[in-house]
Amino acid sequence: MKRSKLVGLAMVAFAAVSCADPPPPDVAELLARAGHSRDTYDLASSLWDRGLLCEDDLWLPELYWPPFRPPGTNPAWPRVERIVFVAWDMPAGTLRGWDLVHDEADRTYWSVALSAGEVGFGCEERYTTSFFLLASWPDNNISRAIGLERGAPLAYYEHISSDDAVLVNLSAGIDPDRADVPEPDTATYYLKNLFTGATFSTDVPTERNDSGHYWTRIEVDYGELGLGAMTDVATGVVYKRDGVELTNHGLTVRDTTLP
Repeated sequence: MKRSKLVGLAMVAFAAVSCADPPPPDVAELLARAGHSRDTYDLASSLWDRGLLCEDDLWLPELYWPPFRPPGTNPAWPRVERIVFVAWDMPAGTLRGWDLVHDEADRTYWSVALSAGEVGFGCEERYTTSFFLLASWPDNNISRAIGLERGAPLAYYEHISSDDAVLVNLSAGIDPDRADVPEPDTATYYLKNLFTGATFSTDVPTERNDSGHYWTRIEVDYGELGLGAMTDVATGVVYKRDGVELTNHGLTVRDTTLP
């Protein structure tokens, strides 16, 4: 992710906000219209050039779309109408969203600058709230949840896989040195079907590997728990030490991990 563009434009974008700006998107309505996720184009993997920065209590999500693809390559990318930055209060289950906007100088660059007041908290607060992106395109198509990390790039690891899309294996890890947090002893997994509202959460102990990274792994029966399609489920992981939340990140189901 090319951070320099966002850092350079963040305060300009924030200063340009006015009362004439459209209201934030209604995430619940957006999901209700779609009914379930449709990711024929695997946007979850294609939106790899994304990031979330927070400095001086200013939240700065950004991404580049569409990615470069040689002319004539099929299938063509969908005409994405909007990309929504979503804050998910995981214990409460509530969702709030803000539209990312194009940079006029570079139409592949999408971002939004949000104050702590708009989001509801600052950079080092409320780690039980995680973030993800939703992309939508014509005929009420919407992507699966595309997770974001609340911390330094390359500090987090994740994998979601299944042989039958019912019994699902989830694993997540963190490099505490790179993330600049204490060594976690516990992680809490939160899962939510974005379309039915079904939820599940569980605490698991972390395990340190030879690289000094801390990992957790769980196996979840989506059918038994009523979670539905694994592509309709958002997943967040909160790392803790002695019961205190340290950081979190959102996981992403990719086409390469689907059965």
